[in-house]
Amino acid sequence: MFIIFSPYYVIIHKGGGSLFDSGSILAKNKLKILYIFYTINIPINNTDITKFVLEKDYMDYFTLQKILTELNEDGFLTIDKVDDKDLFYLTETGKKTVDMFIDKIPKLYRKSIENNFKSLKKEIEKNRQLIGHYFQRKDKDFTVILQAFEDDITVFNLSINVPDEDSAKNIMKKWKENPDKIYSEFINILFK
Repeated sequence: MFIIFSPYYVIIHKGGGSLFDSGSILAKNKLKILYIFYTINIPINNTDITKFVLEKDYMDYFTLQKILTELNEDGFLTIDKVDDKDLFYLTETGKKTVDMFIDKIPKLYRKSIENNFKSLKKEIEKNRQLIGHYFQRKDKDFTVILQAFEDDITVFNLSINVPDEDSAKNIMKKWKENPDKIYSEFINILFK
């Protein structure tokens, strides 16, 4: 049996060997990389994902770069250029693929990613600052400003006008509780 992935369909062909047998290491490695993006659920630049994969010895540099390129070309990942940095995002097709084939990713690898993804997330957050504040305007309404910085470069800047201070405080509370999730979901919605 073999399986062909496309951004628009999955073809399962019975007969011959499996895409996931020992002869198809590339397909397994693609699933592993998709699983990393799936697990951390935030945009990642090439430097951060490469450093993480190489430090954990998941695969070699050239294989990783080939896989990232192919996953982008095939619609499983997308790249957005933000202030001269390419950020990789997992697409809906990528998410569905992981959901569909999660049992094909070795449990040991999944556990390793789940245990180590916090170090990757910390590395990314070290280079990214997420801040927010609000102020009252002359017309008595309030403006809430949510920002994300990466290496002192603004990668996200959202200004929201609200009618009262309670609304501003509520937005700020949610931003402070989970800025990465809000930022990630906002970006994912824009790039769907």
